Amino acid sequence: ALLRRLDEPAADRAPAALAPLPRLEELVATYGRVRKTPVVLEHDGSTATVAMGADAFDTAVTHLLNNAVEASSGTAVLIRVRHEVGQVVIDIVDRGPGMSEEFVRDQLFKPFGTSKRHGSGIGAFQARELVREGGGDVQAVSRALGAVTGTTMRVTLPRADLAEPVAVPPTLHLHPAEGQA
Repeated sequence: ALLRRLDEPAADRAPAALAPLPRLEELVATYGRVRKTPVVLEHDGSTATVAMGADAFDTAVTHLLNNAVEASSGTAVLIRVRHEVGQVVIDIVDRGPGMSEEFVRDQLFKPFGTSKRHGSGIGAFQARELVREGGGDVQAVSRALGAVTGTTMRVTLPRADLAEPVAVPPTLHLHPAEGQA
């Protein structure tokens, strides 16, 4: 899919208005049927849209969700959606073993950087690139030590349903304990 996407002309990748919540509900239902993994979806009920194609959105979230499911080893993964001034924030939270600060900083978003024995190291990189094409970003906060472990992958996307663009304050950095389910 990545190679096909790279071959597409830029015009074919033009973003469309997409409501993330229904897409996430479908992905959660699919994971329940196919992967038999508990994925909990929490949201604030808003139906804001973002400027991102459905395929790109699904691919980005699926990469992040696959990583969370694999890291969780059968424990529930949480997807939390909230709408802020000018942006939609999607947190994908797992209770896996976490990643070191060095790995998150130096390797996580590099192509072929992986800590998994059988991983390709392309998922987080591609997810972030797809989200960036939609005007957003992906951040990671992970705790690999102590009683609280796990990772939160935060996807932020600008809202497309606003008549006038809203100045969005810089994204707050997650603290290791914040956002953990």
